[in-house]
Amino acid sequence: MAAAVDGPKAIVLIDGYFEHVPAVHHKEILWALDKGIAVYGASSIGALRAAELSSFGMIGVGKIFEAFESGELERDDEVALVHGPAEVNYEPLSEPLVNIRSTLSFALESGVVDREIAETLINRTKAAFYPERSFGRLLRDLEHHADRVQAARFASWLPRGRLDQKRMDAVACLARATADILQPPGEHGHSSIGFVFTDAFAQLVRCTAAGLPLGSQVAHRLIRLGSDTKAGLSSVYASGATSAAALAIDRATQGPVPVRSLGETVQFFLEQVPGGDVGTWMKTRNLDLDTLSRILEELARMDRSFEAADELVQRVVHSKLKIS
Repeated sequence: MAAAVDGPKAIVLIDGYFEHVPAVHHKEILWALDKGIAVYGASSIGALRAAELSSFGMIGVGKIFEAFESGELERDDEVALVHGPAEVNYEPLSEPLVNIRSTLSFALESGVVDREIAETLINRTKAAFYPERSFGRLLRDLEHHADRVQAARFASWLPRGRLDQKRMDAVACLARATADILQPPGEHGHSSIGFVFTDAFAQLVRCTAAGLPLGSQVAHRLIRLGSDTKAGLSSVYASGATSAAALAIDRATQGPVPVRSLGETVQFFLEQVPGGDVGTWMKTRNLDLDTLSRILEELARMDRSFEAADELVQRVVHSKLKIS
């Protein structure tokens, strides 16, 4: 999000921490896309997010992305590894499973190992906890294999045959993004996805701003965005109140609810809320959309005239009702 505030031409997401810090949120990627920023993903968390958000306009690059998008790969530990701190240049201390898969596939194609050994090694590696995965462990597993010839051949081939698929995909993604932004304007444009502001997004904005140095331009822009988001939430609640009718209609299978009556009730409710500020009205009464939809449904369900239902709606709107 902090990168998107500055309005770059493109953002390339490749790798990132997880477990001890929050991973990149889907919502901030969607927001960047809605701002017209091209967002690319590859290799690791970038490949995962691109597979999840490709239908919304995120661009995935590389074999790892393709494997996740097709469903060939599903587990996020496929790309996980442990590494050292910045002082040792983030030296890898384990090997991602996607790299081991690519290397064994290359070894199989090169006639170094047969399919049985390749599949056995993949399954053994997959069963291990990701910090314990390494080519050293792979070679130790081969020492106990009956086919000593293949084991020795693979051990001698590995130093020159090992593939770093994550790196290869990252380089390809950077090349793709660079080529795209060098094209004339308009030739790789991205259409708006109709981004929706939510409470979760407002919270994300505030948390991101709070983690930046005070006085920074990015923090200032995020704070402004946060205030705009808060103001925009009233319209979200309004549309949500309207969609409460859809929830009620879903429940109509449990008993007859006249659709026309339900529509009239919802519309009249929206007209009666002071200033049309549904969000404030709901918060002061500790209501969520699901509870509101049940109230509207019951009002519509009542076997009374529309005039009587209107009177009830007004009494609910202007009451001091609080629900816990």
